[in-house]
Amino acid sequence: MRKRISEYTLYRLRYLVGYTLVSLVIAAILVFTAMYIPGGLREAEQAGAVVSGSLDYTNFDPHSVINLPYHILQRAGFAVFGVNELIIKLPSIILGIAAVIGLFLLVREWFRANTALITTMIAATTPLFLFVAQDGTPMIYAVAISTWLLLAGTFVTRQRSPRIVWKMVFFVLFALNLYAPLGTYLNIAIITTMIFHPHIRILARRLSLNRIVIGSAAALIIMTPLIYSIAMHPQLGLELLGIPETIPSIKDNVVQLSKLAFDFMDAGSSPIAQPVVSLGVLIIIFIGLIKFIQIKYTARSYITWFWALTLLPLILINPQYISLVLPLMALMVAMGIGSLISTWYKMFPKNPYARVAGLIPLTFIVVGIVASSVARYAISYHYDPEITQHFDGDVRLLDKAVVAADTYTDNKISVVVPTQKLEFYQLLARYDNRFSATDKASAPSPLIITHDHTDRKSLQLDPVLVLTDRSSQDADRFYLYTSPQQ
Repeated sequence: MRKRISEYTLYRLRYLVGYTLVSLVIAAILVFTAMYIPGGLREAEQAGAVVSGSLDYTNFDPHSVINLPYHILQRAGFAVFGVNELIIKLPSIILGIAAVIGLFLLVREWFRANTALITTMIAATTPLFLFVAQDGTPMIYAVAISTWLLLAGTFVTRQRSPRIVWKMVFFVLFALNLYAPLGTYLNIAIITTMIFHPHIRILARRLSLNRIVIGSAAALIIMTPLIYSIAMHPQLGLELLGIPETIPSIKDNVVQLSKLAFDFMDAGSSPIAQPVVSLGVLIIIFIGLIKFIQIKYTARSYITWFWALTLLPLILINPQYISLVLPLMALMVAMGIGSLISTWYKMFPKNPYARVAGLIPLTFIVVGIVASSVARYAISYHYDPEITQHFDGDVRLLDKAVVAADTYTDNKISVVVPTQKLEFYQLLARYDNRFSATDKASAPSPLIITHDHTDRKSLQLDPVLVLTDRSSQDADRFYLYTSPQQ
């Protein structure tokens, strides 16, 4: 008797094999991008590290409250491992992995397992996600928190076990999301859905009052630094809401966002390469958008539309928060992929062989989208001079310079940097006893001076070593002198 396709071992294990392969591929891509592409740090990453390094729990600075949980995580990394390029990026890598896991679980709850697998592959390899998942700034924080907040809310409404745990997680993430710029608008979308969607409203009324009180108390405790900071400096609340002090040029922002979305001919000159998604992904997003318009009475449609209608106008005013559209784009991709698979299955409701045969071209399409996205990201951040100029490998080069300087003395080495970079190099020196940072070339020898410090030009000595970076426009990054000017 001929076996049915469902009786084959490979067919029964298809999801396990798929999960394993996708996990390995995504993990390899994230690790590779974090360590090699684009390579180095940009000024925003250095500034963010300074904020994390300056956190003082005995004398809290209200201005550090924006993305505070991310900075706490980064500061913890500094305390355990010291400060280097990888540790500065480590919180983003961790949150990037968490975002991928959360996205897969969320899409699997909202759609189907096969849709979740394909969506995760596509979303996790878009150039925008690859960038924010390795960038040592808090951009990935809002992406990860919003994804898991939606997941926790879904588990609460569907009464997934353990129920009390997911309810507490929901309240905690609800509070943590308020620390992210524009994070408030997802919280508003969730509350709005609870009020206007009939099914969610009924479920909300059935929640235990005691658990609501406990969860609210936990959220209030987490929000204490936020409440204090906004009370001290109300403008921080406006910044978190995305309301600028002066209205920017909407026309310029529209042009900038249009290039980020649709300019397939030029990678641009900003740190975020354009377009943020490939043409194939854009087409799938368009299909998903149409489907979301058609299916507008489900709870997932309610929350998606409420969130999009409040978030997107604010991103128009604040293009620097473009990464916040990643969860929305992923949901549109999921809806598009789910619609394509469902349409094909409806054509052959009783023919499993036709179903499998139809997935073969879809597999080639997905592999092509993933490969092209990763290739475009790698090429843009490795070869495009307009983009690579935003990054430098000075932290790695400084370590080489200090090792070389150690051969000339047993004393602490002085690293002379411009005043505007002093805070960052003092942060490096705080966790590295081999050197100290200053902005004046008057310390004992040996002396390491950056290429852009004016004191270097006044020295009457030749450097014994020049460290260069081939990816930087100013390739001469550090000069090592055995003695300063007398």
